[in-house]
Order: sequence, then C-alpha cells, then structure tokens
Amino acid sequence: MSWLIAAIDPGDRWCGLAVFRLNREAEEMHQCDCLDCSRKGRVRLLHAQTLAPPEAYDWLEKNARTLHALVLERYQLYPWLAREQGFSEFPTAQCVGICSYLAGKCDVPVYKQDAKGNLKEGRAQARSIGFAMKDRRLGSGRFAYYGPDFARLPGKPHRRDAAAHGVRWAVLDEHSPLLRRPA
Repeated sequence: MSWLIAAIDPGDRWCGLAVFRLNREAEEMHQCDCLDCSRKGRVRLLHAQTLAPPEAYDWLEKNARTLHALVLERYQLYPWLAREQGFSEFPTAQCVGICSYLAGKCDVPVYKQDAKGNLKEGRAQARSIGFAMKDRRLGSGRFAYYGPDFARLPGKPHRRDAAAHGVRWAVLDEHSPLLRRPA
C-alpha cells in the first residue's frame, strides 16, 4: 500500500507545496514517475510548486480527499520579529488555519512542524536517503547558512521548504507509515 501526503510551507504571498508517495516496501527504480526519490524508492517526490495562497487553497480543496496526511509548517511569532508584525492581520497564520480547515473537512490528519530546525533536519534526511542535493545559501538575515538543498527544484525556495517538511515527516515522525508497524 502507498500513502499520498502533501506538505505545505505557508506564507503571506507564496506557499510551497510538495506532494509525496510513501511506500513501506522498496520499489523498482526503472520507471520513476517522480521529480526525485530516495535510493530505495520508499519516499517519492511527485510534485512541487510555489503557489499564491488562494491557489494553494484551491489545490487542497480539489485534492484533499486523495491525501492520507497534510504536513504544515506551524506559524509562530518570533520575539525578534514581533515589531515588524505590528498592526498585521497575520496572513501566514490565516493560511495555516485555512489549510487546516480544508484538510479537516475531508478528515485528513494535519501534522504541524516548527520551521526552526525542521527545515535543516528535513534537508539532511533527504540527503541521507538519496535525494539529489546541492549546497545553497539558505535562510535569511542573521540566520543565513550554506547547506544541502533539493537540486532538482530550482526557483523560489518555498517549494523546497515544503519538500524538506515532507521528507522530515516521512522519515522521522512517529505518525509516518514508514515508521509504524503494519497491523
């Protein structure tokens, strides 16, 4: 059996979307129908794109019934950014709420991850299981660093962040079908 999961990196202007198929058993690699996958084919990245929030909601509304799980980056207001958010309506938090609501309407479980640490960990896990990676400048401002990133996903970083969340959930989260024992 395979599981279809989506990971969304929410934002006020752009959202990253990554869709994965997870398989408990290794799959043959000769017919790869994906953008990238793990060495054994257990984690396959089928689709990744950067969308405006309304486009992400439309995608989720149309496809939620096919998903087994939705992985979302949790919105948190960091103290060092609080001043910049003065008088904000918190559109990123609204995005997280709308995505959670749309998934909930279809009984799709939602798993939220912090941005801090999980993006780095997701990319490290992707490298360790065989995804094509290359070093890039990641993060911003005083939190910028060089590290592994998805080589087959050029362009805006949002879809790469969504992919990192999805890989981290698939490989390390206790709710992932790859870690649960079959019934």
